[in-house]
Amino acid sequence: MRGTARGVFRLIRIVGHLLFGVWITWRLQRRQAGLEAHSQVRRAWYRRALRLAGVQFEVTGTAPGAPSLVVANHVSWLDIPLLGAALDPCFLSKAEIARWPVIGWLARRHGTRFIRRGAHEARAHVDAMREGLDAGRHFAVFPEGTTTRGHGMRRFHPRLFAAVTDTAHPVQPVALDYETRNDGVVPVSFAGPDRLVPNVWRLLCRPSTRVTVRVLDPLEGGERPRRELAERSRAQIVEALELPAEPIQDPRPGQG
Repeated sequence: MRGTARGVFRLIRIVGHLLFGVWITWRLQRRQAGLEAHSQVRRAWYRRALRLAGVQFEVTGTAPGAPSLVVANHVSWLDIPLLGAALDPCFLSKAEIARWPVIGWLARRHGTRFIRRGAHEARAHVDAMREGLDAGRHFAVFPEGTTTRGHGMRRFHPRLFAAVTDTAHPVQPVALDYETRNDGVVPVSFAGPDRLVPNVWRLLCRPSTRVTVRVLDPLEGGERPRRELAERSRAQIVEALELPAEPIQDPRPGQG
């Protein structure tokens, strides 16, 4: 199948899958299904969505049993469904996405925490994460703050780790290991000047995309300083991906 025809075929099926998500969410709410039932449905929905997009992925390591702060390297918008399929965490999102047709409705019904940008943004992040963790859900963040091309990692911002300091919630590092080109760049990365629609279309037209989700050893939060948690979790991911230890610097704001 040629690339354009492949992309059209996949896009049609994904739109249908999105509408199926609305229907199954409505059914779960009518039945007042519990947390575990919702989690199983979400993970299955994410897995199916990835397959429809031509993404072949596997998960290695042991998923955390207790609610954990999931931290991962950030390469693409694909990071979100990959973590969703592997661990079913909550996510942070901009407040305006809550008003998006279909996607905003689904996000609200499945535990996304919405925040408004402003002077108290950092405090809002931490409060939203703790709220999700205390509700019994994993909570996923990308401490680099923006995406990269996959050939290196930025430093992790320590302030996000305040959500687990002085709590019993652990930090769960996850390495998203995308297939790369010879120069180390991830072909499906979404960073810098990239625009979402062309990036999605390029992914749909590819024959396949391979990713390994590596669940690494957890770190206990407790009384550890947030800077230590940031540095140690980043070091684990860097080692798992065999990336340079030195943080990369890019003056251009990323997207994702």
